[in-house]
Amino acid sequence: MTPFKDNGHLTARQRRFNSKVASVRSVVERSIRLLKGRWRKLMYLEHMDMELLVNLIMCACVLHNFCLLNDDFDDGYFLDDDDDGDGGIDDGHGAGGPGAPAAAQAKRVQLMNIVC
Repeated sequence: MTPFKDNGHLTARQRRFNSKVASVRSVVERSIRLLKGRWRKLMYLEHMDMELLVNLIMCACVLHNFCLLNDDFDDGYFLDDDDDGDGGIDDGHGAGGPGAPAAAQAKRVQLMNIVC
């Protein structure tokens, strides 16, 4: 999900939506970094079958939650910012302009109406 492009003419609802998208994205990125720190295999999944990839990620989440329920957690699971191996995530600031597909813009407005 990409935020609205801020060219100085955003409405208050659009700015609030961008803020909420940034907040949720931050939580998701920290969660992925934590999972990759605990289950190092998740850093090397780019050449796998999509169905197997989804199953591995779900299993890692289930195992992580099981470990949390049994008080098995260590701060050493957190990766440094340069260790997450995601290859750089596009921040989406260029999307949402006049060249963006109409369906994507409509979906973003629909989500904004739900969230804000």
